[in-house]
Amino acid sequence: MLVAGALYNHYMGHSALLIEIVMVAVGCVLAIYAAKVLAVPEEEAAHGILVDILCRFFPKERCRTVIPMLGFLLLFAWSTWKIVVNGETNLHMEDFIVTLLGLSLVVYYSGPSAFADVKDFVVLYLAFLTVVFVIIWRTYYLVTGESHYEITSYAEYYTVTVPVVAFLDLLGFHVTAVLELDGIGLANIIEYVHDGSLLRLGIGVGCSGLYSAGLFFSAFLAFVLVRYRKLDRYIGVGLCVGLLVTWASNIIRMTITIMTGIAYGHPALAFVHSYIGILIFVGCITVFWLLIVRWLDKKEGLGQRPSAPAEAAPTAGE
Repeated sequence: MLVAGALYNHYMGHSALLIEIVMVAVGCVLAIYAAKVLAVPEEEAAHGILVDILCRFFPKERCRTVIPMLGFLLLFAWSTWKIVVNGETNLHMEDFIVTLLGLSLVVYYSGPSAFADVKDFVVLYLAFLTVVFVIIWRTYYLVTGESHYEITSYAEYYTVTVPVVAFLDLLGFHVTAVLELDGIGLANIIEYVHDGSLLRLGIGVGCSGLYSAGLFFSAFLAFVLVRYRKLDRYIGVGLCVGLLVTWASNIIRMTITIMTGIAYGHPALAFVHSYIGILIFVGCITVFWLLIVRWLDKKEGLGQRPSAPAEAAPTAGE
């Protein structure tokens, strides 16, 4: 919730400040809740999955030095590459993610070992976000030579704009999908008519749901690795269904938003987009998460304890 709130602020600016504050507040409450109920007794605490991985290459005692040093090296390397090599001094979403990953490694041993699973989730979540939003994106950009504008425009058009328009057509609403790659303004546009006037709605990266899918993928993969310590077909099914639910919930959110604009105009559309749409999306994802975790717990046998042996019947002399 904290990361989502920060990203919402990044894309929406201060047009939806209330939603951003609520998301950050909910994230803080969940963090406090986790601190109270997710810790295990210190005598039962074990080192986490991150230490398990590094122990294949280093002695366990050296991990207390290696993990923080990896964080410092990541921060130094990223800053050097960005400023010295690329000559960039502005901050983007990718800088926010990489910085959080580096800091999470630096402070990894600051908390007690009773929170090993919680710390592992944070590190893995940010690591997967870095892979999805930084490494894959940058690699595609370098290999193809296409601009960031073109990459995101085509992705948004075929995964969001076209499906939303098709869904609205099925519901009886006449709307049109437009792709404009002239580099001026938003490339993805949905045209609709309200009160006899043709109105245009630009679909940006923050509206497309592409980053939402990346957030879910990263969070779900980190969660199952920490919770189940493995990847199998059941987890693969959960991830595929989760990505489908993420995409579908965003399509529903956009459909409701545009239907509002058709019925009541742009001001109502803007209100639903800024304040109601995110609630629809988060609600769908939350319900799915609760259901899929219960299903996976059964399939993976988590929480199933062997039945206690029956007590021996007392003998006559007892």
